[in-house]
Formats: sequence, structure tokens, C-alpha cells
Amino acid sequence: MKKLLMILSITGLLLTACGAAEEEPVETDQQADVTEKPSLNIGYVSILANAPGIVADRQGFFEETLDVETYAFNAGPELYQALAAGELDIAYAGVPALVNWASRGLPVKVIAKVNDGKLGVVVAGDSEIDKVDQLSGEVFAGVGRGSGVDIITRGLILPDAGLTDQDVTIQEFRQANIEAAIDSNQAAAGALNEPFLTYALLRGKKQIAEENDPALVILVREEFLENNPDVVRAFMDVHQSTIAYLNEEEETANRVLVEAFNIADVGDVPAEEVIVKAKEKLEYDWKFKKDDFNYYQQLADAAYELGYVDEPVDVETLFDLTFVEGVVTE
Repeated sequence: MKKLLMILSITGLLLTACGAAEEEPVETDQQADVTEKPSLNIGYVSILANAPGIVADRQGFFEETLDVETYAFNAGPELYQALAAGELDIAYAGVPALVNWASRGLPVKVIAKVNDGKLGVVVAGDSEIDKVDQLSGEVFAGVGRGSGVDIITRGLILPDAGLTDQDVTIQEFRQANIEAAIDSNQAAAGALNEPFLTYALLRGKKQIAEENDPALVILVREEFLENNPDVVRAFMDVHQSTIAYLNEEEETANRVLVEAFNIADVGDVPAEEVIVKAKEKLEYDWKFKKDDFNYYQQLADAAYELGYVDEPVDVETLFDLTFVEGVVTE
């Protein structure tokens, strides 16, 4: 955790016996800037759904008002481990995995939203598989057990096709390696979110199913929220303004994302157009719609049915909807 230590050494002038007034120490602009910026540790998973966090980090928006350390993770379980260890104060994270960790006593609250998006199931372009129900007996490329993608795959996508997670062999891969697993016949199908879904489709993969993306939100450790409300409000100012930036300054933001994800041209599609296509399935917003909570509860129920949590979870208990004014739209 980044700690800022500032030691101010003031040498007083020796005054004569006549009683001359003491001089006040002069605070430099640099000292004032340091004093005004509280420290904050922020984590996010490196997927396009978390563009608000990635862009704010890359563009230095956090540093305008906060002294931050940011941490990028490959998957949700890694991020939640850092939260549980107290290494993060705030995180861009998914509701499905939150249900799992909150049931174990992780003391966090959801205070705002990040995005809506889509998750796609893809197969090779020349595959004879056209529907998920044809995957019985096949290897399915997923990600870490207990992650948002995993819960959606096992709890929603497979059951909707009349299958269970016992009907397929789910093997864990990083998102960036799932397309290669399909190409090398290590897996017949895989679940991808953005930008990896768009990469795969542009390179000729076939999409056979779609589901809502793992519901990304802003989490804050309860102790930090209670003890540092002004710091959290400063973060929220950045979060809200970055979402406006993503929606209003798209060309500039897209260039930042191309660099962040090291995106190259795909065939005759330029890198920035790849990002444009990927973002077509994403909507960035810090406000919740009332229907969002029904979906979050559906995910929580799926986690219980899969045995990831020991008892049902009421998702409303995981939210603090009073901290950010106007966080729920009517």
C-alpha cells in the first residue's frame, strides 16, 4: 500500500530580548498539493467493461484529486482476494463473485454502477455446433471458478439450454487464451466478454449464445467507507466524470483503450474500429436501473443453486444506495 510520509522541518529564528514577532512558516504549493490528496488503493479486472477505471487510471484523472495506487487483475477471484486481505479500498468488480465473497463475510458495500454489457459463447467458424445444447460431452473453455463469467455460464447459459455443468467439461483459461484454445481444439466452445468476444468474431468465430455481462459495480470496504466518506466522494466525482468522458469524448477514449489493451488491426479492421465494435455491446453508467436488481438477485440465486454459497443471499443487503445521490433512476 502506498504510504505518503511528509515531514515538515521548521527552523525558528532566534529572537532578541526585545520581543520581535515570530515568522510564520511558508507552505509551498508542492506541500499544499501533497496535503490535499488523500491516499486510495483501487483495483479492477482488465476487461473492457471496466473502461471507466482503466481510462481514469491511464489519463491521470484519479491523480488530480487523489494519491492513488491502482492494481489491474486478470480475473475477479484475484481481485476479491486482494479486497479480503485489505489491500484495496475500492474496486470495480462483478456482482456474481460478490455474492460468493459476501457470504463468507467480506465487509464491502456496492455504492454505484459501472456498466451493462454482454457475454458471448463462441465456437470455431466451421464448427457443426450451432446451439449450446449441442455441447453435451464437449470441453467448454471458461474462467476461474466462482467468477462472474463462471456463475453465468454454469447458472444461466447451460441451464437455459437444458444442460448442467456436469454435462460439459469446463476447463479454466484466461480470457485472452480462450480463442486459442478453440483454435487448437482444446475446447469446442468458450465464454468471452469484451474486447475478447469482438476479437474472436472478427477472426471468424461463430457466436451461439449471449447473456448479460457480469454486472460490474463499485465496491468499497465498509470500514473505509465509514471512516473516509470524503475520499470516497472524491473517487465518485472521478468515476462519474470519466463515464461522461467515455460517452462524450469517444474518439479520444477509444485511443486510450487501444493502447491499454494493446489492440492491433484485425484483418482490414483498424484497431480503433475494433474498440468501436466491442463497445457496441457495452453501456457505461454510474446509475442503477430498477430492473438491474432483479438480475443481480437472479445471479445470487444461481450462486446458491450451484452450491457456491451455503444459504440464499438477499442482494439488497450488499448495497448502500444512500451514499451517492441519484444512484437509482426512476
